[in-house]
Amino acid sequence: MKTENASFDGIEIHHVKGYIKKDFWSESYHSHEHAELFIHVLGRMELFIENKVYSHSGNEIRLYAPWELHFGKSDFDQDMEWYQISLNKAFLEANPALSERIVSREKGIGNVFISKEHKHIVSLLDEILEKKNSALGKHYLFANVIKILCLLNEKDNNIEISQGKNECIQEVLETINRDITHIKTVENISEITHFSPSYIHRLFRTNLNITPHQYIIMKKLSIAKELLEKGYSIIDACYDSGFSDYSNFITIFRKHFGITPSRFRSTCVQNK
Repeated sequence: MKTENASFDGIEIHHVKGYIKKDFWSESYHSHEHAELFIHVLGRMELFIENKVYSHSGNEIRLYAPWELHFGKSDFDQDMEWYQISLNKAFLEANPALSERIVSREKGIGNVFISKEHKHIVSLLDEILEKKNSALGKHYLFANVIKILCLLNEKDNNIEISQGKNECIQEVLETINRDITHIKTVENISEITHFSPSYIHRLFRTNLNITPHQYIIMKKLSIAKELLEKGYSIIDACYDSGFSDYSNFITIFRKHFGITPSRFRSTCVQNK
């Protein structure tokens, strides 16, 4: 596997190409405070984004907003190639019009699409990497990323991809996301979907490599981080994200992120 990188002022570019083993996709659901765009050139994979499931192949583009839960995997080894653009919070806030296609969506909706400008976007990214060590390298990076975002914001250029056929796991994910503040156990999910608890556990183990409980906790933590970043109090973030025990929330948050909710919130406030 070969990688090439470039970065400047809140923007990171990564180009990955080579033979990718299936265990490369070992990370499960996660979210982060920056936005990501992936421009795929080669390879097939299955994507789980919030409560949606997509089959992803070929020259498609996918994007993730800050704090949008996502997970991708492949069940076989294969040749793959993609470009990744990461945009930090400061860039997104400084460029709201350019960021609209990324952040102004319902979570899990409109993440995967085909762009008529795919070849043009790839050529702009190749130019960034080719010029990165030149005197004007940073200017090429910034200018070309602006061009790419403009192309992605033009609706006539993009055709959204429909969801995949993995209907059972999708129904379970939709159930959890729809009522995340009240669902606490796999038995709660079973009562709504009429799937047995053992079948629900099997769906998660087979598709997501995690348990239903782990997914529920990750979803609630993702909501809590987003609320804290917006300035919510710690106790409001706790209960509004679906946790019922304040001290347990503090413990779980620190265990997952290595920082207390109070410290995380303070950092967010200082960076505004």
